[in-house]
Amino acid sequence: MHALRRCSVAAVATLAAAHLFCQSAAPATAPAAHELRVFDPSLIDTAVAPCDNFYRFSCNKWFERNPLPPDQASYGRFTELFELNRLHLKEILDAAAEPLPTRTANEQKIGDEYASCMDVATVDKLGLAPIQPEIDRIAALNSPAQLPALLAHLQSVGVNAFFGMGSGQDFADSSKVITFYGSGGLGLPERDYYTRTDAVSVKQREQYVDHVQKMFALAGEPDAQATQDAQTVLAIETRLAKASLTITEQRDPQNLNHPTDVAGMETMLTHFSLGDFLAEAHAPTAGKANDNEPKFFAEFNALVADTPIDQIRTYLRWHLLTAFAATAMPESFDQENWNFYSHILNGAEKQQERWKRCTSRVDNELGEALGQVYVAKYFPPSEKQRTLDMTLAIEQAMDKDIDSLDWMSAATKVKAKEKLHAVMNKIGYPDKWRDYSKLHIVRGDSLGDEMRARQFEFARDLAKIGKPVDKGEWQMTPPTVNAYYDPQMNNVNFPAGYLQPPFFSGKEDDAANYGDMGSTIGHELTHGFDDEGRQFDKDGNLNDWWTKDDGEKFNARAECMVKQYDAIEAVPGVHLNGKLTLGENLADLGGLWLAWLAWLDKAQAAHVDMTVKMDGYTPDQRFWIAYAQQWCTQTRPERLRTQAQTDPHAPDEYRTNSVLQDLPDFAKSFSCKKTDKMVSADACRVW
Repeated sequence: MHALRRCSVAAVATLAAAHLFCQSAAPATAPAAHELRVFDPSLIDTAVAPCDNFYRFSCNKWFERNPLPPDQASYGRFTELFELNRLHLKEILDAAAEPLPTRTANEQKIGDEYASCMDVATVDKLGLAPIQPEIDRIAALNSPAQLPALLAHLQSVGVNAFFGMGSGQDFADSSKVITFYGSGGLGLPERDYYTRTDAVSVKQREQYVDHVQKMFALAGEPDAQATQDAQTVLAIETRLAKASLTITEQRDPQNLNHPTDVAGMETMLTHFSLGDFLAEAHAPTAGKANDNEPKFFAEFNALVADTPIDQIRTYLRWHLLTAFAATAMPESFDQENWNFYSHILNGAEKQQERWKRCTSRVDNELGEALGQVYVAKYFPPSEKQRTLDMTLAIEQAMDKDIDSLDWMSAATKVKAKEKLHAVMNKIGYPDKWRDYSKLHIVRGDSLGDEMRARQFEFARDLAKIGKPVDKGEWQMTPPTVNAYYDPQMNNVNFPAGYLQPPFFSGKEDDAANYGDMGSTIGHELTHGFDDEGRQFDKDGNLNDWWTKDDGEKFNARAECMVKQYDAIEAVPGVHLNGKLTLGENLADLGGLWLAWLAWLDKAQAAHVDMTVKMDGYTPDQRFWIAYAQQWCTQTRPERLRTQAQTDPHAPDEYRTNSVLQDLPDFAKSFSCKKTDKMVSADACRVW
């Protein structure tokens, strides 16, 4: 699932690769007919007082102009740009899909995978035939001794069964890549979906069982058997879920830091041959490893020992079906998959058009092959330099801001600046493009193409183990409308797809650009010093560089924000989780503050007259409005509920109003009084 929010990459939270902690939102149905602008006065509703509800003041006219499309659970400024980018990608893919002899090797791959995905008639005609060999593999499982090799094969083709294994940077020495093992194997969004007892959650579990039953029936099972098998799936997944860390617990890298080695994992897994698993996966069979969740693996070991083999086959068969249900299998599976995950859980009313989903699939599986063409056509070098200049200005502002902190000691400030000065800035696209020469794409074989693409990525990931860390590697593709910070790489990453209107524009003034893209840059930079990022030193090692007193002061200030967001009721009966959203909330507030400081420095150097209005607003007011307008978003109640329960980002209205309520400079710009709603009586501040 593509993330459409700026985020932190928490390599600490999963096993194989960096975990993108972003709010997800499905791409939009169509781009806006009007020109996308960073600061757009036509979106402002002057009937709303800015000191009463700044989000509505800044966005109400956008809401009127952009009713929520039926195929969307959420639609906002990010999806406006995502859709524009996707139209550009469609142009590239339509051209690459023409089987001309002049196509490059990469054009052949992206074009033929796109053509295969779009060929619904062939996908439907083939039915389950492409996946039958995998079904037969599972059916041939007769004893637990055969499970390790089978599971390794299934994971290599992208079947998320039982647990995950892959590469990751060593917590103790980020220059080394080791094997990571982590929990997995759930079909619902996260573990608490299996344990919550409120009426909506109970109903969602019933709907999930119904969905699994329908998928088994589509695969040819008699109704009675499909019903029984669906209950088996729920029982096994519930057992795995209860042994897993909560999503809030996963945010603390200390909870995931359990160094071991392959021999240690083998000793613990007495009923599962790790050696057989690693041999089939072509993974290193010795060396250092990290067991993210020892409790989970103890339960997995017991589950293998006491679960009848026919039930394990049932569980694996389900995860095989759901792994390929979207775009690669017949339309009936595709539709049922959409019905549960997009409609029931998130409220979408209509399936997205096929070309949109196929474009996203190619971007996901061959992102740098597609991105290389995209960058050449749509991202001039001048944009890269402008982004770098702004990034450096905001890093300078953070340097000064650290000096000004009255709660941090001189010793910790020195370490903080060392980390800041070591941050690597990655803008637009990789310096070295990924080599896809070993990936075989066959026109007309949609499921096979997807399977081979996943095998390619699985092998590429495992090949990193034992080798030096590649600090030039990207975790997002160039056309992505997003950004991220990686705590173990200590770098900020801004893909080319994000660096354009409505977030960044050479046609608009610095006030608008700093309020919008500048706050994004500050956001990612602040992630290096949020409750997770601050636990890593300048080299990306999990190492406490804080004095005890400063650490306690940080936690006390952070607790202010936990309470602030805990109090927000996203939908009736469901409050935000302040601890889950803490990192993003800290980054939102700190990032906007840094952008403000950097812009003030730039405005002062340029002798900007703060009293001169443009489009009816002074420069400082334009800064705050540009910040708010990036978050204009329509969201269905179902999606808001899912977001509140699973997403480390607060809903966009609170990413606007709650942040601004904590900043006295905002209140000053709009002459807000202390009694106004947009002024917090208990303002929070860390960075």
